[in-house]
Amino acid sequence: PWWCLFIAYTLSFMIIAVSMFFIIVKGIIFGDLKTQQWLTSVLTGFFSSVILTQPIKILGLAVFFTLFCRNPNDDKEAKEYIDETNFELDGDEDYLHSNDFSLISNSSKRITRLNENEVAFLREQRLKDIQMWSIIREFMIYAIFLILLCIISFSNLTQNSFYQTDHLQKYFLNTRQTDCDYTQILTIDDYWNWLNNSFVDNLRAQQWYNDDQPVNLNGYINDKTNRMIGWATMRQLRSKSQLCSDQRIISTCINDYSLFNEEKDSFQPGWTLNRTSIEEEGDYSSSILKAFQYQSSKELDTYAYVGDYGTYSGDGYVYEFRGRLSDIKSNLSLLHQLQWIDAKTRAVIIQLTLYNPNVALYTSVTFLLEFLSASVVYPSA
Repeated sequence: PWWCLFIAYTLSFMIIAVSMFFIIVKGIIFGDLKTQQWLTSVLTGFFSSVILTQPIKILGLAVFFTLFCRNPNDDKEAKEYIDETNFELDGDEDYLHSNDFSLISNSSKRITRLNENEVAFLREQRLKDIQMWSIIREFMIYAIFLILLCIISFSNLTQNSFYQTDHLQKYFLNTRQTDCDYTQILTIDDYWNWLNNSFVDNLRAQQWYNDDQPVNLNGYINDKTNRMIGWATMRQLRSKSQLCSDQRIISTCINDYSLFNEEKDSFQPGWTLNRTSIEEEGDYSSSILKAFQYQSSKELDTYAYVGDYGTYSGDGYVYEFRGRLSDIKSNLSLLHQLQWIDAKTRAVIIQLTLYNPNVALYTSVTFLLEFLSASVVYPSA
């Protein structure tokens, strides 16, 4: 009915008015800065969709339907279509409604047949055309596949992952303090200094800025934002020592690390092979004794790690950062005294996993310290 037009216009104006009302209210709540950012994002999304995204979609769909969704019967129908204005007859046809010789028969025309060379040339050209169209079709399919793969792979990424990584790098590497900067480690003593005075203190949530004790933050690191999943581990990989070819200068040589000369024996504290008595073993905690015991990748449930100067297996000697903060510091001091890291050490890998509930992100943190045969220490994270 004609009166439905008034109802449609009334509903349209009401929807527009309600939308404008909520936009104005939200703009007042957001404030000037957020409102400007919101309008900028809306306009940017609209114009990018109109100018860039939609034309690309239309072009891609047109190419796709042209190449893959074309009806093969269209060409047959076009060939079978008879043009009424074309009165030329084939050699086996007669026009029965006229005595005009030009319309009765076309058999008087001589047909020029192609020779073998021309047929071979045209066949080769046709095969090239077919092959080229096949290449173009495969290229388009591969391009569409790559585009879909990129969309699926990167559509769920958020900029919070960048901020999370940047925060943890500044938090653990401690580049602002020159005496505990992880990137400036040059010796074994520098590494122990970073462990005791920077890394370990960051593993547990400690007092707030006003000396209040942290509440309900069990398992959180000291930034009080990320929670540790499990516990941190420090894994060492060592090389075997062997007799030097020229023993007049140096009797024992230690080569670079490889999977074939990796040390796999278990030791007592201090890297001694002699079994200690029960009384001597009682002087060390289970964490210290375990740090000198070799464990395979199956036992540790770890994988090989690729560094800048080598590929390191998932095996090794592991110390776990478990227990109270004071116990961890005393264990690290004892490991330092027992020379847990010495000349045979070729890599020390610290690994931990964190979860940030504020942005729902898991983060795998790895610190690698590589020891080269030339007494060079190379840190990376």
